[in-house]
Amino acid sequence: MKRLVLILLLLLQTLTVFSQKKESLQIFENTKNWNREIIQFPIEWAPKFKLTGFEELLFTPNWNKPKNQEYWSLIIGWKIDTEQLISLTQIESNFKGYFDGLMKPNHWSKEFPEPQVRFRKHKNDFVGTMTFFDGFHTGKVITVNIRGNQKFEKLLKKSIIQFQISPQEFDHPIWNSLNEIKVKDTYKSIFNLDSSWGKEIFPFPIRFAKNIDYQGFAEVRFPPKGWRDPNHENFWSYVYTWKINLNRKVTTEELTSDLQKYFDGLNNIEYNQELNTYKAHATLNKTKSLDNIDFYKGEIRTYDRFATNKALNLKVRIENTYCKEKQQNTILFKFSPKNFNHKTWKLLNDINLIENICR
Repeated sequence: MKRLVLILLLLLQTLTVFSQKKESLQIFENTKNWNREIIQFPIEWAPKFKLTGFEELLFTPNWNKPKNQEYWSLIIGWKIDTEQLISLTQIESNFKGYFDGLMKPNHWSKEFPEPQVRFRKHKNDFVGTMTFFDGFHTGKVITVNIRGNQKFEKLLKKSIIQFQISPQEFDHPIWNSLNEIKVKDTYKSIFNLDSSWGKEIFPFPIRFAKNIDYQGFAEVRFPPKGWRDPNHENFWSYVYTWKINLNRKVTTEELTSDLQKYFDGLNNIEYNQELNTYKAHATLNKTKSLDNIDFYKGEIRTYDRFATNKALNLKVRIENTYCKEKQQNTILFKFSPKNFNHKTWKLLNDINLIENICR
């Protein structure tokens, strides 16, 4: 009996991890609740496809019904690893290789023509056609129209390539329906701040602190004036949020350790032996918990390598919101060397995240 319970628990854990991983592999806002499929690259059944990353497919409800106007109408998104935008020739070649592998083998025929793909630039996007063997539904050669675009995410070093596909002509209403599906905004700001505040966004693992083992992204916002000026009241005063994928709330011990890793990475402590005496030390105290939010106050002893090259003591306030539905922690940090009763903290305390971050 105990063995059976253990097996069931392990199975449940495996399914949970798989579900979380699949959910994190998302390109589109599936506002229409179309059927969805995720395929990770490279693909065993498509040896001519040479890209790495993953794809998300969204299928119109009647895409598999040849007599319906939605037949073979779908959206494909590729999120691929690359240092820059890839050429239209590469997109065309890999798209052809993908469908060449996709239709082999099949139950309709042992031999059939390879896909013929033709893309051309159209303003900032591209359009084209593909003639291929429909090995899923009809066992016939069909032609579809394709409209696509590519967006390079410099921070992630990834490109998102979107394909809208349908046999219908471009003036058919089905294209309006395809256009309603939008690419998910990977780094939409969650602060209630205007553009006068400096802004940096970067993904986990953080490039200078890769030992902080999370998946997600971080956003830091600096006051309009004074962040690097030791004589200014806003010196080293800023707000910072981590939005990380995790199926539990981050603990006090983890927050303490993560802050130390973060500031040591920021100051290149690992690569500068002379700074070993300035290794970060954080002290946090949980002040209260309210529903799904934990509140902290504390202090970090660290080093300022940006302005003074001296030891730096930062006060910190933290709000950690755990969203069970999304299995995400949204951690809001507020830093300043000023005491908590200084007017700079009035500026920081008035900063909040946008509402409904659990949605």
